[in-house]
Amino acid sequence: MTRPTRIGPGGSLTIVMAALLAVLLSGCGTSDKASGRATATVAGPASTAVPASTTAPASSVTTTRPSGGLPTTAARAAARLLLIGFGGPTASPDLLRRVAAQEWGGVVLEPGNGVSPQQVADVAGALRGAATGAGHQAPLIAASQLGGQLDAVPVEGRPQADARSAGAARAAALAEAKALHPLGIRMVLGPDADIGFAGGPWEGVAYADDAATVGADAAAAVSGWKDGEVAPVPGHFPGEGAASGDPALEAATVGLSLPELEARDLKPFAAVAGHAPAIQLSSATYVAWDGVTPATLLPGVVRLLRERLRFGGVVVSGDLQAASLSGGASPAQLAVQAIRAGCDLVWIPGDAADQADAVRAIAKAMRDGKLSTARVADALRRVDALRAQYGVK
Repeated sequence: MTRPTRIGPGGSLTIVMAALLAVLLSGCGTSDKASGRATATVAGPASTAVPASTTAPASSVTTTRPSGGLPTTAARAAARLLLIGFGGPTASPDLLRRVAAQEWGGVVLEPGNGVSPQQVADVAGALRGAATGAGHQAPLIAASQLGGQLDAVPVEGRPQADARSAGAARAAALAEAKALHPLGIRMVLGPDADIGFAGGPWEGVAYADDAATVGADAAAAVSGWKDGEVAPVPGHFPGEGAASGDPALEAATVGLSLPELEARDLKPFAAVAGHAPAIQLSSATYVAWDGVTPATLLPGVVRLLRERLRFGGVVVSGDLQAASLSGGASPAQLAVQAIRAGCDLVWIPGDAADQADAVRAIAKAMRDGKLSTARVADALRRVDALRAQYGVK
């Protein structure tokens, strides 16, 4: 595939979109206006080395938003920044009502949501139908796919650790993409670009226990997914292979300094940053920063990814329910913090109440000026570019 061109966050398109969004959110606009879909593609130029360190539900929809238009309300903008999850293998009536009521950014399938390819296709179709039938854009349907038992969609994917070469990693990703694309899946949380340190949470799951192999295999897998027309989201930046536990299950800390992260954990992300359409942040805390705030909430982590690894794509938050295990803040509060820190899509799996609370919290922060319209416009620009690149309308 042609390597996309990076458009920096300070570009004129962002300024124009921010101004338009500010007007709309102030109540001056009474209907959605077609502004033309952003044509920016979503990945930045390659970076081959890591530089050394230096120092309540939305209001009812009364109009149909034309493709590429900006949301008419803060609540609608807020919902478009959210990736949501759900329990069980069916699109329940309640889930479909919620998808019809809000214009969610996307829906993530996790292990337990998928039973068979046909069942997943039925769920994806029902979700798209509920959204478009209500006049919304279709949600981005994503799946957590790390191979084997870690796959949300059972398509006989092999565990990453089984790959014996970069070519094998690419072939496995391409095969899974070709199986998932016809089912309506357009994005995957994967491949895992963490290092499989002995005793770490990704031991036996990661591609390898050395940075060079992980980087080569992850970069090859990203290419395979993209060639299969499914957007890969490698994680978990800035690397959680050395975490004290599994950040998805418990409050976990990575006790490495920034130079130590640069020497190992960041190298696989440097290998994928130039051509991955999105990257997911970690929910772990890091001694390299303050040791208490999950990485997905830290502006410094996003700056590291944007400025030093020159990543221009979509930044996806870590699991915010998992991040809430560190410090006790609610997923809704963390959603505001994550977007303010620089995340473009924030992920809250499973809990409908947490998802609704997050929409209200984000919308209130926008109205109160605690979350700038420029930041929201920048996030929506990147997400819209990714959606357009992968044919989600």
